[in-house]
Amino acid sequence: MSSKGKLIIYYGCMFSGKTSALIQHISDLGLKNNELIVMKPSVDVRSGQATIKTHDGKIHPCLIYEKDIEIFDYIDQYTKVLALDEVQFFDKMFLSEIKRLLGKGISVIASGLDKDYLNRPFGLMPALLELADEKHHLKAKCEVCGQAAEHSYRKAQNNVLILIGQSDYYEARCSNCFNKKD
Repeated sequence: MSSKGKLIIYYGCMFSGKTSALIQHISDLGLKNNELIVMKPSVDVRSGQATIKTHDGKIHPCLIYEKDIEIFDYIDQYTKVLALDEVQFFDKMFLSEIKRLLGKGISVIASGLDKDYLNRPFGLMPALLELADEKHHLKAKCEVCGQAAEHSYRKAQNNVLILIGQSDYYEARCSNCFNKKD
């Protein structure tokens, strides 16, 4: 009988290095291609269709998660790790798939935003953090004062919850600067 897989989460605000930490972690594992599956949600179109990409240019090939994808079509007896980038955008039904994988002894390493631009818990992240074996809270540098930042401040005057963008729409801010009225 296989042992339970580990759930490892890298989380924080925009520009905190979550994807960099994910790529570094999976690189450090030294797994063969058939032992690792990397996925991102289809809504994230910033780095192209089949890669995850950091703000400093590191890339890693990946599969694209669509709501109707069957993750177990990609899992075989050699799979040891599933890595998920931008996990806050995954369908909430995906949580049961993650639990199934962990039960089969497959580890899951995920990165994503813990809070949306209104500072509310975002998507799957609260449930994943509760379930996680390891949690790595990453912080960015506040764009206003230079202190440690935990918030994704939206610069654009747009009220839709999901607005995919980078520094064109967002900046990292500490709590004091996030709560100041502009």
